[in-house]
Amino acid sequence: MVAMLGLKDKIIHGLKPVTGIPDGQCLELRSADSQVRYSAEKQRLTFIIPQAWMRYQDPDWVPPSRWSDGVTAGLLDYSLMASRYMPQQGETSDSYSLYGTAGFNLGPWRLRSDYQYSRLDSGHGASQSDFYLPQTYLFRALPSLRSKLTLGQTYLSSAIFDSFRFAGLTLASDERMLPPSPAGICPENQRYCEQ
Repeated sequence: MVAMLGLKDKIIHGLKPVTGIPDGQCLELRSADSQVRYSAEKQRLTFIIPQAWMRYQDPDWVPPSRWSDGVTAGLLDYSLMASRYMPQQGETSDSYSLYGTAGFNLGPWRLRSDYQYSRLDSGHGASQSDFYLPQTYLFRALPSLRSKLTLGQTYLSSAIFDSFRFAGLTLASDERMLPPSPAGICPENQRYCEQ
């Protein structure tokens, strides 16, 4: 039940076990800063806990303690387009275009390669094709730095400069790893348990 309260780890580790209960199965939440009240009439257990004890929570954010590397897996994303040109006079021609991303996940590492393939078949039996890999890169999250490490061919994104392709290494903060800023600060937090 203590885990459901959303307390910071250092607070949980600082709580004293209730005497007479084996193996520390129950922890004492009452202190000068907090209260626990039970109302038999309303069948309600109320916890009054200082905001400073609480772990940051937001429905649109998962804390780093709950992040995982996921599963080892391959992926293939594609889009295929085909067209035929049939003029009133002259030869027919067919055009094909395939593009997407191929990748593989292993532990915290992610390998990705964008690809583009095009082919043009003319009515004379001649064909022209082109295959291109705009970017191939390896990346991983660095949760302790709230950043992402990327190695390989990628694009530099900047609010100041135009994006350009380069081969190398980047270490950049990832806004998605940061919690949304809290709307306001509450002096205390109340949690209820009802039967």
